[in-house]
Amino acid sequence: MKTKKIKAALGLDIGNGTIKFALITKKGKLIDWVYIKNLGVIETIKKGLKKLRKDVEITAVGTTGAGRKLGAAFIGADITKTEILAHAVGALHFISNAQTIFDLGQEDSKILILRNEVLVDFGMNQICSGGCGAYLENVAFRLGIPIEKFGDLALKAKSTATISGKCAVFGTTSCVHKLNAGVAKENILSGVATSLIRNYLALVAKGKDIKPPYIFQGGVSLNKAVVKALEEELSHKVIVPKHAPIIGAIGAAILAQEANPTKSVFKGFNLANFEYATASFTCHKCSNHCEVINIIKDGKKIASLGSRCGRYNIDFSKTTSQDSPPQL
Repeated sequence: MKTKKIKAALGLDIGNGTIKFALITKKGKLIDWVYIKNLGVIETIKKGLKKLRKDVEITAVGTTGAGRKLGAAFIGADITKTEILAHAVGALHFISNAQTIFDLGQEDSKILILRNEVLVDFGMNQICSGGCGAYLENVAFRLGIPIEKFGDLALKAKSTATISGKCAVFGTTSCVHKLNAGVAKENILSGVATSLIRNYLALVAKGKDIKPPYIFQGGVSLNKAVVKALEEELSHKVIVPKHAPIIGAIGAAILAQEANPTKSVFKGFNLANFEYATASFTCHKCSNHCEVINIIKDGKKIASLGSRCGRYNIDFSKTTSQDSPPQL
């Protein structure tokens, strides 16, 4: 007897550093997820699809994050949404009374302000990664420590070293100077966690009306030392949701499910079994000079994006909606 497949929505959060996948049922239950380092959007999505369970019928697909448009064109997404909206929806799915969401990823950070389950304000970092996970990874690499052990080692600190946190480059250099001066590694790491949080609160959260419950999500929330530093700066308990690193993907899946497409344009799990390439060129048909990205399979262009006028679009305009801005 053939087993009936579970109907599920698929969400992808395509960040600069990692890509997250989440499968949820119609009732919103998370049934599978993948968290994988981004080494190229197409190849990483293929790897992620191979890892996901296959006993499901995909009813809707949503993408979010920096690479959402390329990912949507490749995988066949029904919607694309900004990470601000996706992360807010994902957080509220687990903690409906959330009022302030701190979200720190590998290369970007943001703060979301909610009142009565409505997004009322938000902020994001600009160019500097001083308040992001990349800063922690750089320091761990320079000190010869696996990033997975950063938090536990920092919690063993006898004192917290003073580290410049306004610039990731200068901060890392400061750590090396401290190490050469004989400061214990755990004290340096504790100082890095504190400087990261102070930089984040000073730049990203500045001027925001932050109130508890405080939610901390994103990959950096797995670092116990950073969580401790945030709680100390706020003088308040911070909640780290169970699935904090993949909240954006969960939010994208929920939004795709709510869109309720008649038939999903998902291109199937077998995408992982074929070879694809990308090629880009600059269009000079008008003053926009758009950079157009083509997705190529077996020498044939199967999707195109980046053209503002849609001149070159083959697949993308039919398989995704336009980005929807946060409702403020």
